[in-house]
Amino acid sequence: MSVYVANPTSRKSIRDLTYAIRRALDLHEEKFFPIVQFLELLLPKISPSFSMEVVPIEELKYEYGVTFPEKNVIRLREDVYLNAIEGIARDRFTVAHEIGHLFLHKPGSIALARSQKADSIPAFKSPEWQANTFAAELLAPAHLIKGLSIKEVALSCGVSLDVARIQIKNI
Repeated sequence: MSVYVANPTSRKSIRDLTYAIRRALDLHEEKFFPIVQFLELLLPKISPSFSMEVVPIEELKYEYGVTFPEKNVIRLREDVYLNAIEGIARDRFTVAHEIGHLFLHKPGSIALARSQKADSIPAFKSPEWQANTFAAELLAPAHLIKGLSIKEVALSCGVSLDVARIQIKNI
C-alpha cells in the first residue's frame, strides 16, 4: 500500500498563509469568505495558468474534487460546485480544501511512502490534514471566531458544525 506524505507543515504555518491570503484580498475582517468568487475570479489573476473544470458526477464518482498542482488544475464535481455557489457548508469546504492542495502541494512537496499505513503518517505530514486545515483556517479564521459559539461560527463563516468545533478547539 502507498500513501502520500507531504513536507511537514504546522497549523500555525497554514494559519499564517490563509491570513496572508485574506489580508492581500482585504478580507481579513470578513467572516464569510467568498470561496467561489476566489476560485473563479481571483485564482486566475494570482496564477494565470490556473484552470478549473466542473465535471459530471460520473467523472468523479468517488471524489468531490481533485487537484493537480503540477498542472495548476482543480476539477470539481458539478453538484459540489453548484452547492458551493448556494453556500452549502460541506461544498464550500471542499472547494477550499482543493484550493489548499493547490497552494500547499506543489511538485516536489509530496512523495509516495511505500508500505506505510495512512494512519501512521503524522498529521503535519498528511496532505489531506494540511488541505483540511487550510480550508478550515481560510473559512473560519481564529482571529474572527474568538468568543463565538460553535453555532455562531458555523452560521457566520458558512462552515459545518464540525469545522466550527475544530476551529474553536484550535484557537
